[in-house]
Amino acid sequence: MKKITISFVAIIIAVITFSSCSHRLIDFTVISSKNVSLKFDKAQGKAVSGKSMGFLGFGASIKDAMDKALQSAGPDYDLLVDGVVRINDYFFVSGYKVEGTAISTSKIKASLGVKGFEDWCKANNVFDPTTATVQN
Repeated sequence: MKKITISFVAIIIAVITFSSCSHRLIDFTVISSKNVSLKFDKAQGKAVSGKSMGFLGFGASIKDAMDKALQSAGPDYDLLVDGVVRINDYFFVSGYKVEGTAISTSKIKASLGVKGFEDWCKANNVFDPTTATVQN
């Protein structure tokens, strides 16, 4: 009996040790952990937050929380800046909360004009693969 118990414990330890999983956390268009000076009128943005929660975290995703945050600002808002992603864990419920400032690139483009918007993008270090250089 003792030999069976030891074998069972060894099998359980081996299964836990060699098991793993992988899942997609987020899809993004622009992301950075560095402070970037975006020159836009703060009045053009809206402070928003969104949550994605699930039982034991199943079904919760950062993307859903981000989408809910942008949707709460309105249909014209398509960019989230100064964002923070938090993990919320409760007894049986866990998930993600995203907070940030939603801005509308179409409103900025309309106020600046197409040429002005292109200049705004270039002045704010938006990635352009044709002119990208590495700086130390």
